[in-house]
Amino acid sequence: MTCSPIKRRITKAAVSALSLFLVLGLHGCGDDEDEKDDNPAPGVSESLHFNFKTPDWERNIDCTHLDLPSNSLDATTYYVSATSASTNSTFFFSFPQDSSAIVNPANLKQYSIKAYGQNDAPFQLSLKLPLTEGNSKRLVSKAGQSAESYNEILAVKYDGHNATEAFFKVKAKYQMKTVVVNDSSIQKTVSGTFHFRIRTTRK
Repeated sequence: MTCSPIKRRITKAAVSALSLFLVLGLHGCGDDEDEKDDNPAPGVSESLHFNFKTPDWERNIDCTHLDLPSNSLDATTYYVSATSASTNSTFFFSFPQDSSAIVNPANLKQYSIKAYGQNDAPFQLSLKLPLTEGNSKRLVSKAGQSAESYNEILAVKYDGHNATEAFFKVKAKYQMKTVVVNDSSIQKTVSGTFHFRIRTTRK
């Protein structure tokens, strides 16, 4: 895996985490179109998932059985990352370490998209995926925040705790500009939604 666009501080911590997910192959991840009732964020499935749509292909990855460990980005921010074995797509999503900070209603807004692996603040998203299914060329996210480039946090729901961690489910929708690695002439718009269960430091 070539990770040249990733900041070194993320790359070192991410290697072991991404290796774990590659071995697991995102167990239980597959196509899932089910929608459930009682959804606080219309248009975003209640099922844990990550999906994407490009002009050329799209997938919905069921992440019901995916347990994302938190990695430290800095003193106040965690990030999670995983690679889907079925699609060869990889995401980075960052969020506050502190459980008391993540539930602030002011968090429900739009945040920036970052260049692949270069998250540097909470609630940012970055992504890498094949140009088309099975293609060796890779699209990577371009940094920006605008009407055409954003990660919008729609809901944050408390989901229990253990002795040291508090768990939350986060729903979001996003849109981003992407470019093919080493070929800036090919650019695509990618959009989608996600619903993750994440771990924060219990306060």
